Amino acid sequence: MRSIFTPFVALALVAGSVDAIAFVAFEVFPANMTGNTALLGIAIASRFGYIPSSLGIAPPLIAIAAFIIGAVFAVLVMGAGEFSAGRAAIVAAVESVLIAVAAMMYAFAAQELVMPICITLAGATMGAQSVAAMKANVAGISTTYVTGTLVNAVMKACSREPKDRKDAAHDAWVWIAYLAGAVAGGALLIVLHRYALFPVSVFFLGLAAWFSYLSRSE
Repeated sequence: MRSIFTPFVALALVAGSVDAIAFVAFEVFPANMTGNTALLGIAIASRFGYIPSSLGIAPPLIAIAAFIIGAVFAVLVMGAGEFSAGRAAIVAAVESVLIAVAAMMYAFAAQELVMPICITLAGATMGAQSVAAMKANVAGISTTYVTGTLVNAVMKACSREPKDRKDAAHDAWVWIAYLAGAVAGGALLIVLHRYALFPVSVFFLGLAAWFSYLSRSE
């Protein structure tokens, strides 16, 4: 169980990094559909009156649509049976490619041209990752749904069942990983500026190799 749980904690960390970098660069959250839905609502409302915000309708709408597309892709790859680390490796490898393309475009092309493409690639990546995490069906590994992770942690921590308290620790680790990833994403922006997504792509590639290794014991 722990061998499966640990790489998903790492995925929560990388989700935090992607969200942090994308929000600063593109004003959307590729992994956070609750936030994007709120941003979309604000953008729609701003068309009917003044709101002190420059949010557009397109960025959050693209992020939501891309998330759904990525989720559909992962459903098809993961299949209807039990969780497969080998198939999760395929999803992570595709995520690495998508983020690598986004990294190159963000680094070397004009931002106004690449913004919708980068949002699409990052959103699809997070949608695919979310499905893979849910498919594993292990407590505490919703790598992108941080609100639910916190709620589950509180509910399980208040339970009298020892298993629930152990699961609460899993949820807490996922939240900590996401926070650490967001800090890392901010640090990458400070140090690497528009090259910040390149290390994220490499990290995804490492996770693909990790899942591939785990698949040998299936």
